[in-house]
Amino acid sequence: MADEFGDCSQEDIKDLFEGASKYLRHVAGSQSGENLLYFYARYKQATEGKCNSKKPGMFDFQGKQKWEAWKKLGDKPRDMAMLEYISHMTSLYPGWEAEIDTIDDKKSSSGSSWVSVSTMSNTDPELDNQNKTVFDWCKEGDVNQMSRILQSENIDINGLDDAGMALLHWACDRGLSEMVECLLNKKANIDIQDEDKQTPLHYAVSCEHPKVVQMLLSHGADKSLRDSDGLSPSELETSEEIRILLGKT
Repeated sequence: MADEFGDCSQEDIKDLFEGASKYLRHVAGSQSGENLLYFYARYKQATEGKCNSKKPGMFDFQGKQKWEAWKKLGDKPRDMAMLEYISHMTSLYPGWEAEIDTIDDKKSSSGSSWVSVSTMSNTDPELDNQNKTVFDWCKEGDVNQMSRILQSENIDINGLDDAGMALLHWACDRGLSEMVECLLNKKANIDIQDEDKQTPLHYAVSCEHPKVVQMLLSHGADKSLRDSDGLSPSELETSEEIRILLGKT
């Protein structure tokens, strides 16, 4: 337990934490996803504090797992997160401290996406402007370009892409409130369903974008529609703020 390091000074704890972080890069390839999530969340908490970043989109599965693991730590103090990180490493590798000086950083698994400290932003590949589709512009939140395309080209604003999602689904997934407003003003179907029968409101609720949820509700989104699992937006796991918004309408 973390109590075993209670007599260590703050400087000693920081040194142990940095050493344990280095050792994890060395052994990351042999760790379970559960262990890596545990370490990731506590590393983020220790180095950045409480999770205040936006929840990744529904299709960024790994990003969502990492975000949720960090978010669960709430207001846990940074020094406690460090102690838990060190303690967990010690429980897995009791002799790790003796080995730390023998590790070659160049041979460590520092490239592991579970170990690296990312911003958990979307991972869409970069494209040249000439190769971008209307869906690419939507995901990037470029409202001016979207408005131009919808005015000058024959685009089905409610068409689905290869992922079975409409433009409004993507805008709600990413929390792009200005894009959502643009699409609604262009008469996008506010209750359009994807291949799993999820509406834009399902996406905004699940991804915890309260501003977008409020916008959809104010435009008359139907919160009673159910997806293929039989769930309405009100029945999805989400933040307390969004639950209040759903309950008010």
